[in-house]
Amino acid sequence: MDCCLTWAVQGLGTNLKSPTPFFLTKRAVRIMAIQIFNDFRKEYWHHVSNQNEIPIFGHAEKSIDSELLYTIAQQMPGNVEDLKTLKQIISSNVDAIDTLRTIVGVTDKRMYLELSYIFNKHRNNHNSEINLLGESVYSLKKHSVSYFKKLIGTPNEKGEEVLNVVAKYLEDRGVLSILHVLNKMSREEVDSLVDFLLLPKEIQQEETKRRGHGAEQALAIVLHSIGASFIPDRRHINPMSQDDQNVTKTNFELAQRNEASTWSMDLIIKQGQFLRVFVQGLIHSSDPGQYGVNKSGETISVKKDLVLHNETSPIKKELWGLVDGVGFIENPENTIFKMLQQFDTFVQLKSLYKAGLKLHKLGIVKIKAIRFDMDFYTKKEADEMFELYGSDNIIKVTDNSIPAGKEVKAGKAWLYV
Repeated sequence: MDCCLTWAVQGLGTNLKSPTPFFLTKRAVRIMAIQIFNDFRKEYWHHVSNQNEIPIFGHAEKSIDSELLYTIAQQMPGNVEDLKTLKQIISSNVDAIDTLRTIVGVTDKRMYLELSYIFNKHRNNHNSEINLLGESVYSLKKHSVSYFKKLIGTPNEKGEEVLNVVAKYLEDRGVLSILHVLNKMSREEVDSLVDFLLLPKEIQQEETKRRGHGAEQALAIVLHSIGASFIPDRRHINPMSQDDQNVTKTNFELAQRNEASTWSMDLIIKQGQFLRVFVQGLIHSSDPGQYGVNKSGETISVKKDLVLHNETSPIKKELWGLVDGVGFIENPENTIFKMLQQFDTFVQLKSLYKAGLKLHKLGIVKIKAIRFDMDFYTKKEADEMFELYGSDNIIKVTDNSIPAGKEVKAGKAWLYV
């Protein structure tokens, strides 16, 4: 629209043609024309979070001990005895395997898959159909790294042979060459190498998973603080302590997981005893890949089933999205943009307050006021977000004044209840 305001006529018949504002001021409501966030894409990119802005729930377990690494490296000056020394180190402390695999860029999963393969092919003798682990060479069984550690810790011939294979595996991947370099470094230099080079790569996948849970917890904390009920009911305390909920595809009631007949939801908001809002979460700080494409397709199917259910349900239910992350820049048209068109409401970490505003509209909670973070928003941006998602009976604050009520931080705004 070219104008700044449009006019909604209240109580007048549709036969009235081209009403002019001057004689309708007592019977008209001014509605702000949305010019900035008139496209959901613009809203998403404005509020999108970078990787370091997405909270990590808990702490990713560190597999590398910098003090141990420094101690090992000091025993590796670069001579013919180094492989023997490496075996002695592993034999006396099998957990050193985790530190050693990390410095050669091998994840725990990659190591156990490759060792499972190597040991499967390690026959007892040339003509044997049984491998070193006592299993058929014509099948392939998965064994964890902990399993191999346990074998190494067994003081027998088999344990010694497993140690030799594991040490050779690490040697083939350059562990001795790396330890020779580390041998010339100070303790402080080794610490820096671990903290800024090795650990970020090692824990990246675990942190990605925990960021998704961190976002779920952030939303759940807001919901809990404004008085909304939801399931799983401990998402605000520990988002990893309870499984996702499943609902039937026909009536959207709780059910046991069944791939053919249920949908999985990250969070379900209740209104009394009724399930009212179903939340799907998808947080991607890197390329969502095929998973993101598949998830967007699933969202379309979920919404189709919900629309069909709502046609006969006396209580209308909604599908919300908890979505965020710059990773969607890789393939937005086939991932995030497809999903955003299906959600009745989408929430990002910087716009968590939208959940409170929408629940207010649905009559599930009561919000007294909202105060926007004016270090993040311009006045026009804040006005438009309120116009889109606020209500007439909610006070909007875009200055430094503090409204009455309990204050709840919700992204780039504060809600007051």
